[in-house]
Amino acid sequence: MSWAIGHADKAPLPLPYDLPSFHAGTEAAAAAALAVLLAECADLGPQHWQINPTDVLTYYVGQIASNFWPYERPWKRDGARASMSGGSYPAAMFECSDGWVSIMCRTDQDWAGLLDAMGRPEWCKHERFRDPRIVARFHADEADVHLEAWLSGMTRDEAFALSNVHKFPMAPVLDTGDAMVLDQFASRGFFEHDSAGNAIAGKPWRFTPATDIADGPILDLEPGPQAPLAGLKVLDLSWAWSGPMVTSGLRDLGAEILKVENRRRADPTRVRGAAIRDGEPVPGPPLEVTPYFNQVNHGKKSIAIDFTTPQGAELIVELAAKADIVVENMRPGVLSRRGLTYERLSARNPGLIMVSMSLMGQHGPMKGVGGYAPVMSGLSGLDSVVGYGPGDLVGLFNPALGDPNGAGHALAALMAALLDRRRTGRGTLIDLSQTEALVSIERIQMADFQKTGRSHVPADGHRTYWPHGTWQTANAEEWIAVAARTDEERSILARLIGLKTVPDRAEFEMEVQRWASTRQADEAEQTLVKHGIPASRVRSFEDILDDPISELNGIFAPVDHPYLGRQPILGLPWQMNGHKFPATEPGPLLGAHTRAILGRELGLTARQLDELESLEVIEK
Repeated sequence: MSWAIGHADKAPLPLPYDLPSFHAGTEAAAAAALAVLLAECADLGPQHWQINPTDVLTYYVGQIASNFWPYERPWKRDGARASMSGGSYPAAMFECSDGWVSIMCRTDQDWAGLLDAMGRPEWCKHERFRDPRIVARFHADEADVHLEAWLSGMTRDEAFALSNVHKFPMAPVLDTGDAMVLDQFASRGFFEHDSAGNAIAGKPWRFTPATDIADGPILDLEPGPQAPLAGLKVLDLSWAWSGPMVTSGLRDLGAEILKVENRRRADPTRVRGAAIRDGEPVPGPPLEVTPYFNQVNHGKKSIAIDFTTPQGAELIVELAAKADIVVENMRPGVLSRRGLTYERLSARNPGLIMVSMSLMGQHGPMKGVGGYAPVMSGLSGLDSVVGYGPGDLVGLFNPALGDPNGAGHALAALMAALLDRRRTGRGTLIDLSQTEALVSIERIQMADFQKTGRSHVPADGHRTYWPHGTWQTANAEEWIAVAARTDEERSILARLIGLKTVPDRAEFEMEVQRWASTRQADEAEQTLVKHGIPASRVRSFEDILDDPISELNGIFAPVDHPYLGRQPILGLPWQMNGHKFPATEPGPLLGAHTRAILGRELGLTARQLDELESLEVIEK
């Protein structure tokens, strides 16, 4: 994670304010709810669930890195933007007259909206700026100059207003205090208050139970130790990363995932371009040679339905009537305009659980805001504390943390809803705000702000542990991360680096740098760990891919894809009684299961399917 946060010529930065512990806790909450569910519906014996925080971060990194390394695009620090714009320009922070904004365009439509907002200036008509993927790879610095000039003459609010009019993803980079008083959070009653009046982040979801109780089996699962959610059927209407990450996690646990797609508006992860090998695109259909899609949709079945048509919408209603769960992460209103509300879907299936995980939630003055992870981390206040100091922010463009964090929170809420369904037969609508999910793990950051009255940028330091940071080793390209937590660890560390006593914090950290600069990273790591000091060489993602221990430990599973060949895929980073849940199948080809699933689930005949194909309601 750290390898890709910061400037290329400065120390790698960790996630601030103990965020990895909150991520692990979120995953553990989901696993705990599942454990209770399994104890009530199957005799699996004692359950010992393990959540390793390092595995959780590897899981997060590995998914987004599948949008980098298979394209010969480095996963590395590139300042306040994603490395090579993450494949599609822009993906960076830009300065306005009164602060910073984040812009992250992932599709041709996003790029067109940004250019429309700029008034289609003459420079953008040149061939090199037509395709945002080409701009990202070869012309980002040149394009940055034009965007910087345009944005410098307006305020953050003016720029944000333009993004909403022209439908491209942008957000102001709010500091902690501004984020805490955002009208959207107030309208949803998100913050709670302790007895001293301090604001505390509340729950990022709202549960609305179905009005009726389902008839028939309360929850018909066929759990086993290697597939605890076997028998669960999930209708996946999600796209991009956060929603598909939820459903791929359910697939790893044994559920059947029916992914609904539409070639005319393909999943953004399908349109990132073909993987690159030895400088050449991997041959194959354009929508099938994208490693990112393969990672976040592994093991699913693809049904090509155009639900913008009345017949397609009706097919969704019929499929939902036979499903246990529906997951979607579109802007509020997209499904309801097609009549695909929870009220309608649950009328046929009162036991249905539906997860709607939009950027800001289904209600409130900012419910229509769309975008990707940097919009979430900008509005949540998180990007304002990631950097080397207040005047040198870098944000979290490479990790895109809002998506996997939102997925983890959605899984926790979903497992709780499944438990309630088991006990009552009642389904639930889960309205999850992914931005609130980010704020909910910023508790230390917000407590710090309320205590001091200002946003603090910790860089690679820590409020309690010291020495705490990342130090350059004898090889200028390698770094060692160290975190001494107690007086005993500080004393041991002092002796190891040749000090007779423990000096003050500033001097101690200078001495750690002196010691590290004379050693190779592996040697430094081994010496410190041997004596009980928390330390690690800062690994690049390529280091992990090339490490045979990673495959041995089940971090990756090699999976064969018909066009991409063998690709390492990450599965859900949970263990039950020592068993992991590795990926076993690749992502589906678009529409590969359409006829088989509609025939099996809805009883449609070949003639009926042919007619739907002729009307372009479905595809093969």
